[in-house]
Amino acid sequence: MLASIPLPDTDPGLLTAKCFPLTGLGLFSLLSLVVIFLFCIPRAAAQTSGLPPIDARAYILMNADTGAIVAVKNAYQPYAIASITKLMTLYLLFKDIDSGHLRMNQHFVPCHAALRTGGSSMFMHPGLPFTVAQMILGMTVPSGNDAAVEAAHLVAGSVSAFVAEMNRTARKIGMLSTTYYDPDGLPHPNNMASPYDIAVLTRAIMTRFPQFMPFFSHQNFTYAGITSPNPNLLVGRVPFITGMKSGYTDAAGHCLVATGTQDGVKLIAVILGVPSFHDERRGFWKASWQSLKLLDWGFARTLWLPAAPHLERTSAP
Repeated sequence: MLASIPLPDTDPGLLTAKCFPLTGLGLFSLLSLVVIFLFCIPRAAAQTSGLPPIDARAYILMNADTGAIVAVKNAYQPYAIASITKLMTLYLLFKDIDSGHLRMNQHFVPCHAALRTGGSSMFMHPGLPFTVAQMILGMTVPSGNDAAVEAAHLVAGSVSAFVAEMNRTARKIGMLSTTYYDPDGLPHPNNMASPYDIAVLTRAIMTRFPQFMPFFSHQNFTYAGITSPNPNLLVGRVPFITGMKSGYTDAAGHCLVATGTQDGVKLIAVILGVPSFHDERRGFWKASWQSLKLLDWGFARTLWLPAAPHLERTSAP
């Protein structure tokens, strides 16, 4: 169903009461309305023709290969992003591994800062070793805050140095509406990003580090004898889904970045602010469903259906 576009009042009596003489200001007002009808309304409709309702504060659908934007809602305004923050933590970790500073099979024991970190966890324990590969899965599957803080220390030596690099990197790759204050996404009033910026970062990961994409496609992760499920409920259930990252806080609502590939086309769906539920699993189910609707519409529009706005705008209001 198309989102309705507010139109000027068309009641004949009201039109009569509001008409202006076709001179001066009256003519200017009439011409302004004509411009709005002829140019603004068709362009707004063309972006979301046939798009089903997406229950979220903001979203964007982007082609990962070209960067072309397929659909948007409030996509350039920054919002709270919760654990979507970890995509930048992972980007910098991937960069560090790619440089040779860290190796996937290296073993470490968790630092005190990681062990003290609250919230979602990969369940690091004092003295219990982990590999870099396990640390990555600890972030991509259960969204472990302990894993994110540990990664910050291994890459930059401290959380503060790592966060400074997060913000520098964000500017370098074009994330101009983003501010990071921690590597894990624990609540902070200024830890924010726009859906567009998150799509830019996701695309950078897919383009620069494709070898790490399989880490985002795990349905479960087991460490310290504990198996954690992936809150991205599309992973392992929908064949074309390739990842990518979930997030939730009271301020952010339920958020999800979902990536998919069909017939060589790669799409990125970023959904922020799905209405929160006290049952967190129910909230992630809804975020997964909204992402699936957006991706499914995007693939249909990109791969199978010709562009025909005059035919697409046939759904009931």
